[in-house]
Amino acid sequence: MRLFASIFFTVWTLYVCALQDYSKLDSAYIHEIERINEAIKQGQQNNNLTAMADGYYDRALCNFYTPLKSQDVIGDLIESAKIYKYLKNNAGFFRTRLALAEFYTLQEIYLNEALKLTEEAYEFFLSARDQRMQIKATTQLGKIHQKRLDYDRALDQVDKGLQASIALEDRELELENRLLITELFGNLGNVEKVVEQGSYLIGLEENFGLEGYAGKANYLIGKYLSMDGQYDEAIPYLLKAKEQVNNVSELAHDNYSLLAELFNITGDHVKAYDHLKNAKEIRTSLYNQEKYALSNQIAVKYQTYEKEKAMRALEEDYQLTEFRLTQRTRLFIILMALLVLTAAAIFNYYRLQKHKLRTERLISQQKEEIARQKIYELESELKIKNLEAMVHGEEAERTRIATDLHDSLGGMLSTLKLQYDALQIDHEDLGDDQDYHKIMRLIDEACKDVRDIARNLKPASLEKMGLSAALKDLVNRYSSKIGGSEISLTVSDVNHLLDEESQLHVYRIIQELLNNALKHSEAKEIDVQVHKNEETLLIKVEDDGKGFVEDEVVKGLGLGNLESRVNVLRGEMDIDSTPAKGTSIFVHIPLNSETVVPV
Repeated sequence: MRLFASIFFTVWTLYVCALQDYSKLDSAYIHEIERINEAIKQGQQNNNLTAMADGYYDRALCNFYTPLKSQDVIGDLIESAKIYKYLKNNAGFFRTRLALAEFYTLQEIYLNEALKLTEEAYEFFLSARDQRMQIKATTQLGKIHQKRLDYDRALDQVDKGLQASIALEDRELELENRLLITELFGNLGNVEKVVEQGSYLIGLEENFGLEGYAGKANYLIGKYLSMDGQYDEAIPYLLKAKEQVNNVSELAHDNYSLLAELFNITGDHVKAYDHLKNAKEIRTSLYNQEKYALSNQIAVKYQTYEKEKAMRALEEDYQLTEFRLTQRTRLFIILMALLVLTAAAIFNYYRLQKHKLRTERLISQQKEEIARQKIYELESELKIKNLEAMVHGEEAERTRIATDLHDSLGGMLSTLKLQYDALQIDHEDLGDDQDYHKIMRLIDEACKDVRDIARNLKPASLEKMGLSAALKDLVNRYSSKIGGSEISLTVSDVNHLLDEESQLHVYRIIQELLNNALKHSEAKEIDVQVHKNEETLLIKVEDDGKGFVEDEVVKGLGLGNLESRVNVLRGEMDIDSTPAKGTSIFVHIPLNSETVVPV
């Protein structure tokens, strides 16, 4: 009788402790579920779809291994995937579908659908180059094939995932794949490989500093050794597993049951009884956990219902109070409105008298202002006309000089080159004369300089190909002649936005800005951008040079000519420069017919 009481007391103590531990876990679980539910609710109220999708996904993972929650997990994952798809968040969408496939596999349901979802997820993560998710999808394919009893295909997939996880140096994925390979060798009946792979995994776990895999590996080694009839060799591994796995789990129950069976076979019936008793206690604890979870789930639903009921009652009281307050407020507003209207009528009578006098004064002031504005506009128009005439004369002079250089000096240099080149025919010994070749190079450079000067004075590419191509040609020529600065150009197709004269002004503006940057800034990089911004042509020339203080700079002929062209185009120029931090110059040119006027 005492022995029975002692055994009963021991079992009851283990049961209560296990239930208390589970209660703590369940409290943490409930707290986490409430936090996620609140996040989902806030997402719904704020129309934050991303928060809702993340919340459904997190709640599904939280319930992944919870009894009686299978339908909730599937529903949350499907809802999360729908929202991710609507948001075009492909990474979230395929991550959620991979989790759904994993749950199907865990429950051993819809394996064909799980295979399809996993293959689609693998293809996406492969194209997205997400290596860790590729490995998870590969491992999941191995698990599905294992559930379908296709162990060879499963082993190929898991080995592929193992090699990838080793290359990525992801220790957790590596151990997961090694554990799965150990089990697959057992499924294939290769006990020697089970012992080899499981023992190697146990050593790796100690090196990596991770936990949770050694106990499973020891159990698998003991299980498959016992299936092979090697009972004495299996027992030490199962005893190690007993110390390493969670005391209240399916794995612990299976481990104790197998130990009881092996001790019974080897003739140690006392140990067989003790381990069988422990297995039954764990089964009872697991059963009580499921009952506790179910009762707790019902309690949570009841508490939620009571809270909602109380909230509805408070809301009804609030609405009634608000209605009464609204009625009183309306009456007060009506009385106040009558008083305000009476005061306003009296005030308006005096105000109209003052307004009449003020209006007469304003009309007189407006007439004077209009007259001054007309005079200012006439002066501005005359100034622009003068600028247009000056710029037109400057361009005409550039064209004349360019023509004279090209037709006269250019022709003479070309003739000189031909005649000088012909000397080598009559005097063969000149082929080895270094002075002869030096003079020939000087003539070539002179011809090239004349062509460059002529092109700067009159850009032929602007007439033939338009502004965009001419600017590219200008930047290419500058880039080939300079050594310390790198020039980049971004230009849209703006040829159709401006007439020929306006394109020439824009070309000269950018040419002058480049000249200034190359001459004064000591910049390593110069960025030129020309594009349309609504109804404005935006020009930006930016460098990383030494910068300057605008008020301390003496405006020379180049800057004055630049401002004249901007004024002719009725544009605006902004300069942003800081010493030692570079310079940014912005030119805004309106594109409507009133502001862009040809010379």
